[in-house]
Amino acid sequence: MVNVETLARFEKDVKQTDTGFLAIATEAENDREKTSEPAGKIKELLKEFQDVLPDDLRNELPPYRTHQHEIVEEPGSKPTFRAPYRLSPTELADMKKQIEYLVAKGLIRPSTSPYGAPVLFTPKPDGSLRMCIDYRALNKQTIKNKYPIPRIDDLLDQLRLRFS
Repeated sequence: MVNVETLARFEKDVKQTDTGFLAIATEAENDREKTSEPAGKIKELLKEFQDVLPDDLRNELPPYRTHQHEIVEEPGSKPTFRAPYRLSPTELADMKKQIEYLVAKGLIRPSTSPYGAPVLFTPKPDGSLRMCIDYRALNKQTIKNKYPIPRIDDLLDQLRLRFS
């Protein structure tokens, strides 16, 4: 990092000589150690919890549960349908690939529902694309579940009583 005094001296030298070079040196080995250590810990955690964090999606839906999920809409609301967004050829190819994959896994199926939401893509840190569904129109007409978020300090107090 260049401090202000050095920067002022650098600017003065550049004005006097019409040339200037700026170099910043860091210790590469320390940087490598810092980045490799957390990566190793993350790999260990992923390996430890491999049963709940699989590398690939399962070929089946989750097991049936006693509580069925439903989206409750405001009375009198009509099904929402929004036209698809324009996609680049790369995005279109990626969308088709992801949809074929999810259909092959049995996680989605063709539908004739009157509801429809457009697809958009956001870049992942590794450069690949993340498919996102824009449900804002549906979200506007759903009845929100309203319940208070528990206070963390109260929860910790309850835990303290259990383990003391």
